[in-house]
Amino acid sequence: MSDAFLFSLASFLTGSFLMLAGWLFLWLARRSGQGLLKRNPIAGVRTALTLSSDAAWYPAQRAAAPKTRVAAWGPLAGGAALVALGLLSVLFGASMVVYVVLTFGSAGWLLGWVLAGAGDAQRAARDAVAHG
Repeated sequence: MSDAFLFSLASFLTGSFLMLAGWLFLWLARRSGQGLLKRNPIAGVRTALTLSSDAAWYPAQRAAAPKTRVAAWGPLAGGAALVALGLLSVLFGASMVVYVVLTFGSAGWLLGWVLAGAGDAQRAARDAVAHG
């Protein structure tokens, strides 16, 4: 297999994975914002406080939902660009620098916004427990 083919394959697979992650986070944001995400060991903002009760969990997830939604768009856009890069690199060649910037930029965007949403969630949970 040629280097160009392997680069295209890596770009396509990485982009597909990032887009899947983006869709997952959009789904998570929607469920959280609607108050439909139950306490669980896998998804949502899970801290000792948010997991302590439903009174803390639901306000926390609703508070995190807007930033989780924003977080999802980074991997969706970056993933789509990586898939396009993989397809176009067969014709024109492509730079590994573009691949790295798109991959780490998308992941960094996701992480940054998720952490910002987690901060909002923790504040909302603290307020709900204090006033509830």
